Amino acid sequence: MSNLDIKRRKFVTGATAGSLILAAPQIVSARSLGSAALGQGLSPMKHGSMKVTEFKNSKIHSYQSPNLTGCVTTHIIETPERLIIVDGQRSVIYGQEIRTYAESLDKPIDRMIISHLHPDHWFGAYQFRDVPIHALKQTQGEIDQLGEFFIEISKPSLGDHVPPVKVVPDVLIADGASETIDGVTLEYKHVTDAESDNMLTISLPNEKVLIAQDLLYNNCHLFCGHGNFEGWQKSLKDMRKDTGFDLILPGHGDNSGSRQAIDDALIYLEFVEGVYQKVSTGDELKAAIIDRYPSYLAESLVDIQNLFLFPKK
Repeated sequence: MSNLDIKRRKFVTGATAGSLILAAPQIVSARSLGSAALGQGLSPMKHGSMKVTEFKNSKIHSYQSPNLTGCVTTHIIETPERLIIVDGQRSVIYGQEIRTYAESLDKPIDRMIISHLHPDHWFGAYQFRDVPIHALKQTQGEIDQLGEFFIEISKPSLGDHVPPVKVVPDVLIADGASETIDGVTLEYKHVTDAESDNMLTISLPNEKVLIAQDLLYNNCHLFCGHGNFEGWQKSLKDMRKDTGFDLILPGHGDNSGSRQAIDDALIYLEFVEGVYQKVSTGDELKAAIIDRYPSYLAESLVDIQNLFLFPKK
């Protein structure tokens, strides 16, 4: 068994399916999320919120889910002729809201890109199953292997927000690859042992934008369930050295992220790692985190991470 398979199995078995199912309704429920028909107006949106950043040859539309579901972000890269969707939300209902918004832009959806394994970034991809879905080979394998597991443990609490079947990426992205679409250049990088074991970041060098997704959060609690503190800190330090971007688009939180968010994340990870080594329960760890970061959003991510850091036997 490869090291990747060992880490993947450790992440899943670290918290049994039973404990996840029992805990999930206490974290978030479908009744809280809402499931009414989508409103006709795009501003304000019924469930999430959208911000648009304009560049000379492109726009990036950034959708953020409600705080209750972790302020998860989906980005729509609008080139002169087409749309590229980056990540798909934890909810197929939110995914449909993004799909409806994208179709209002009157340009074809060229593809969706999935940045990593975690279901809050690919459940909503079900609403884009008719377009090519791109991802790293490692992420494709992880979703293929674990997709049904995540769907099954989510059904009791999330109900209609959960996709009926997994949507596995069908087009592979290579580390270091780049492509230019309608004059907009995309550069891809494979990041390992960070927030997730395998992650994809996307750079738009001409716009000086880095779509970091869950490598970086903005004013939100970081999900540390994999325990990859050292690797994540290394990746953030490498990001800090890169002078090729001015705007960082996070995987959770508002899209107005700046380089200060990198330092904030490094301090957060150092703090959580230090407390984690000293406490014996998830309640103790959560209390310390909330006391240190009372204004941070996405508190539910702390509850979910603690299912993995402190598995029930």
